[in-house]
Amino acid sequence: MSVRRSHNIPWVLCALVCGAQASGQATVGTLNLSSNANQDYVLFSPNGAETTHIIDKCGRQIHQWETDGRPGLMAYFTDNGDLVRTRRHQTGEFLGGGIGGIIERFDWEGNMLWTDTLASPSHHQHHDIAVMPNGNILAILWEKWFAEDAIARGQLPELASEEVWVTRVFELAPLPGTGSEVVWSWSPWEHLIQNTDPALPNYGEPSEHPERFDINFEAIAESWGGGFGQEGAYDWMHVNSIHYHPERDEIVLSSRHWNEIWVIDHSTTTEEAAGSSGGQHGKGGDLLWRWGNPAAYGQGDENDQTFFGQHDAQFIDDDEGLYISVYNNGIGRPDGSYSTVHHIAVPLDANGGYPGTSGSAFEPNAAAWTYPTTPDLSFYSPNISGYSLLPDGHHLICQGADGRFFELDGTGDLVWEYINPITNTGTLAQGSNPVQNGVFRATAIPATHPGLTGRDLTPGAPLELNPSPLDCSVDVGGAMASPTAEAWPNPARTALTIGHLQPDQPTHIEIFDATGHMKWNGIATHEITVDIRFWPSGLYVAILRPWNTDAHHSAPRTLKFLVR
Repeated sequence: MSVRRSHNIPWVLCALVCGAQASGQATVGTLNLSSNANQDYVLFSPNGAETTHIIDKCGRQIHQWETDGRPGLMAYFTDNGDLVRTRRHQTGEFLGGGIGGIIERFDWEGNMLWTDTLASPSHHQHHDIAVMPNGNILAILWEKWFAEDAIARGQLPELASEEVWVTRVFELAPLPGTGSEVVWSWSPWEHLIQNTDPALPNYGEPSEHPERFDINFEAIAESWGGGFGQEGAYDWMHVNSIHYHPERDEIVLSSRHWNEIWVIDHSTTTEEAAGSSGGQHGKGGDLLWRWGNPAAYGQGDENDQTFFGQHDAQFIDDDEGLYISVYNNGIGRPDGSYSTVHHIAVPLDANGGYPGTSGSAFEPNAAAWTYPTTPDLSFYSPNISGYSLLPDGHHLICQGADGRFFELDGTGDLVWEYINPITNTGTLAQGSNPVQNGVFRATAIPATHPGLTGRDLTPGAPLELNPSPLDCSVDVGGAMASPTAEAWPNPARTALTIGHLQPDQPTHIEIFDATGHMKWNGIATHEITVDIRFWPSGLYVAILRPWNTDAHHSAPRTLKFLVR
């Protein structure tokens, strides 16, 4: 329903949708919404579509960008209201999962402001980006090398594949209109360790050099069959997320195939980032901290592994220290296929640096927080997916393969649940079985976000076809409008009366049909009769508020009625 509202108000309920869900009718859109859900909007790009959407918690569209090409895979909403997205662009050189190749920037109206193609025979952007405060963009790329290159760096010939795609991070400074300048770069290829060829300069014991990457570590790609065909097995690390901490000037990366997250220093020059000195920590581009799979650096085995194909590592600032959140997909987990979400407390020394490790795995020994507390086999996504800790202490989780987003309050209770209705073949109708509706990640946009200032945020219809009737209004506290109001007859055929209104306070009445379109509005005291002779049969909702200068800052009264 197109209900006007303040930007600082929580949601009340979605009674009809929740009722439909309970009776097994609703399969897409908003399935659950409680009064404890926050008022954030949600941004997402369906994997199989060429659109990006902002929805409210009722599942109604607030805004949409129509673009060329499917996502590749992430989109971000900026402080000035622009959309920065990656776009799927295949050249035939790289065919791995999460392929992108183009980064684009659009204004609120959908005009393209900037584009850059990062797809060549040697490099290809994929998965994620990070928009920095200065407007530059951190991008993850594949960098193509070959078996002879890996063997020359100490990889055992029996482990060498025809090609090896190594991670490369570029910081891009956008040029006017199109293109960019690479102003910083980092790659694990410049931080290798191996213990097979003493004649090489990178010779050493991997367990004694956890700041480096063991070129003979057998990553998980082949045992998963690559997941993306033969070419996917070339993807040595499959880094799937990048997040920047501006105050610390550090980057955290998530490697699905290594089952690890890595923290690196961004305060270095590109030359320093290729070595082991320089930067605020004096370690150049060596790893500052890594976690999730100590077997990758010879300090553990499969029993010490925490991550299983994880995604979306993000820094979290907390009064108690630095944390990193992760969506742990759980693929290949020994005790069953289920996902978890973690907060990891990152150990820091008195100067804010990362304590080294000597003869043991990086601390901590376990995550500081895990959801759910006990395994839940119904909560599982073998790939994609994401998680964010929200400023109010709520949690937004994207169970990506199922296109499911849900919000938990601070106690872990479910307060909102949504299923993406947009698939690879089109938009589903309510009641349809949702398949091929994956979403890489969903992100929250606070109602107070500066990018929303001055925008038309009037809710439209839900995204799904033939949506369930919505009773999704807002509550700002204060007295309820006309608490004794009633609507009769119900069902109604030719006329509807709304009565028992407050006699000393005019009431503003808006009536909406089940798709959220306003059918009638007016002001009344005592009672009013509305001509409905030409209204289609169906369910309608009337929203009543006190009529005064602050009418839309009072708790509404909701009445539902049928027209036959």
